Amino acid sequence: MRRCLTFLLCLFFGFGPVIPAYADLMNVGGILRYYDELGRQAEEIGLDLSQFNNQIDFEALKAQGFTFVMIRLGGRGWGGTGRLYGDRKTQTNLRLAREAGMKVGAYFYSTAVNTTEAVEEAADAITILDGFPLDLPLYIDMEYSGDYPAGRSDQLSPGTRADIIEAFCTAVRQAGYEAGLYASEGYLRFDLDSEAVYYLPIWMASYTVENRLPQYVKNYSVWQQTDSTYAGGVDGAFDLNIILPS
Repeated sequence: MRRCLTFLLCLFFGFGPVIPAYADLMNVGGILRYYDELGRQAEEIGLDLSQFNNQIDFEALKAQGFTFVMIRLGGRGWGGTGRLYGDRKTQTNLRLAREAGMKVGAYFYSTAVNTTEAVEEAADAITILDGFPLDLPLYIDMEYSGDYPAGRSDQLSPGTRADIIEAFCTAVRQAGYEAGLYASEGYLRFDLDSEAVYYLPIWMASYTVENRLPQYVKNYSVWQQTDSTYAGGVDGAFDLNIILPS
């Protein structure tokens, strides 16, 4: 987490906000603010959490300026038959985030190889939520496996992936939730037909160098900017997600 002394001095002496290139996440009077390479302040900052994040203090996160959180519900394994699994901290994270007054979204890691499995994944995610109201979409998480290219869904065609996404999102919408897509910038650019998913809220991972904006300029609404943020309230590094001005 970088801090800019020049920026803080300008605020203190009333010169107005002078944002240097690559400012990114800054602590201003105890509140964290994100600035992109153009000097624009993010409308909101958030994070995503799973059972691998320990000792979460949601009240402390909210007090520092984090307004939303994406919570993992579960997923499907990338090998063999693709067993479905849950996240042991989902219910606790959902409850504590809501109690802290943070906006809540959710995601489910997919390795579906056909639309039948996609609907099964959506049904599992909806069962886990058990009626919990979301402020942000329930995202299907599409990415390369940790055993790439041997993962069960690594070699699907863009058309098959688009069908899987649509099947998952349709089932989610039928259950009364907004549906979205999480994917990396590379996945969106090279492994999906962008025209087939343009209508969805897109949460995009793009860990750029020196705070550069992503090259993917289509309609992403949430940018996962890094996986190496540190702040009070979380034990260890976590993913920083930002919502930029439209």
